[in-house]
Amino acid sequence: MKYCLLFLLVLFFIAPNVDNNKSISQVFRDGFYDYITCLDEVSSYAYKNIPLVAKLYEIPYKNAYNKIMSDRTFTKHLVVSGETIDDIIKKYNYDISNEDLKYFRKIVYKENINIISDDYNIEAGQYIVVPSQ
Repeated sequence: MKYCLLFLLVLFFIAPNVDNNKSISQVFRDGFYDYITCLDEVSSYAYKNIPLVAKLYEIPYKNAYNKIMSDRTFTKHLVVSGETIDDIIKKYNYDISNEDLKYFRKIVYKENINIISDDYNIEAGQYIVVPSQ
């Protein structure tokens, strides 16, 4: 029974990609991409609509916040052209390791979610909030 269900699940993802002009490898590759896209959409839906999942997604941020912000405060910074988030973080916090820099990025991104893009790009002239010593 479980093999039958697995077969149906595989067909569910590759069937929309079957076309006379596609090879078998293209059909399976496109089906695999559909599967990955489906998982991504399910995770973003669950994050936005299921409170328990949203709380689970917040755990890494809370851990980073507790680790970094124990002896720091937030400072407002005007972004100048050519500055990166790493440059700004290092300007206000000296002697931080690369591992700590990862935690700082999480905090800065979460605190400035409408200003900073997903790939950590920021526009000049924006004010962002940065943890500082």
